This record gives sequence, C-alpha cells and structure tokens, in this order.
Amino acid sequence: MKASRGFTIMEMLIVTIIIGIVTGIMLSGYKTYGAKLNVRRSANEVALAIREAQANALAVKGYDHDNNSGTPLLFTSWGVYFRKSVSTTQFNIFVDSDGDKSYDSGESVKTVSIMNGVKILNLAKGLETSEPDSSSIDRLDIVYQRPNPDTTLKADGGTCSGTVVSGTCPDVEIILQGTDGTQRTVVVWSTGQISVE
Repeated sequence: MKASRGFTIMEMLIVTIIIGIVTGIMLSGYKTYGAKLNVRRSANEVALAIREAQANALAVKGYDHDNNSGTPLLFTSWGVYFRKSVSTTQFNIFVDSDGDKSYDSGESVKTVSIMNGVKILNLAKGLETSEPDSSSIDRLDIVYQRPNPDTTLKADGGTCSGTVVSGTCPDVEIILQGTDGTQRTVVVWSTGQISVE
C-alpha cells in the first residue's frame, strides 16, 4: 500500500504568509484608489451642480420664492456661489432675484455639500487664459442669465481685470482636494463651458 502525503506545517505557514503579503498590498492600494475616486466624484458633482444652475437658466425655469401658489413664479437668472471663508465643504445654488449678477442673502435655493472628506482647497481665476492668475480668491459668483446663454463670472464680488470677455473673468477654477492630497479642478469659462481636470 502506498501512503498519501499532505501539506507540512512549513508549507502551510509559507502559503499563509504569501497570502497575507498580497492582501496587505491590495488593501493599501485600495485606500489610495478610494481617496482618488472620492475627489474625482466630488469634482463631477460640483460640475453637475453648476450645470444644473445653467440648465435652469437656459430653460427659463421659474422659482417659487415665497412658497405661495397664489403669487407668480420668479423668472430670473440662476447661479452658483462659493465662499471659502464661510465653508470649504458647501456651496449654494441661487436665484438672482434682484438681477445684480451676484449672490445676496436670501437668494439661496439649495445648499450643496461636498462629501467624503473632500474640501475646496482654493478658488482661482485666469489659470486657463491670459488673465492674470490669482489663487487668493475667497468668493466666486457664477451666474447664468435667462434666456440668454451669457455667463457672468465674478471673483471676490467684482469683475476681473486684464483680458475680459463681457466684463467678467474669462475663466474661474474651483480646486478640490481629498484626504490624501489628490486634487481635481473644475473650470468654468465665460462661454458657459464647464470641465473637470
């Protein structure tokens, strides 16, 4: 009779160590991948919120400003407002009820939160064009006038200097950063184009 042989304890120990090493490498890579994915997802959500304001303006969407069905809807420009000194994880979609092409108190329609530890690292203007660069901006107003496709981009509540299109900044940037330092930039152009880089 022939005796069958099994695994020795040494062989089992070596296989267990190899499996542990491979699992450790995979889990450390997953954490990095997850952090990068969170930043990419958050940048796309910011771009989507800006597109929502743009679509509402172009569609001439009315807004029930006083929650009263007896009063007419407010048909005006829509915009997005960022203020880094107020919050690095939230921004507002608003209706420009007074027509000044800037966010004012009481015009907010929706507050959008940035999740998963991602925050607004910086607000900038002119990084993509010949406009003098500035990354020390605290406030951005992006306003879409109805029913025209015009876009007004304001940095720190005022218009930009240098190469100016329609009296506004030619481009503004929202720079997001994840917990691992990964960054993504949402670029909004005065032409209405929105891109994630």
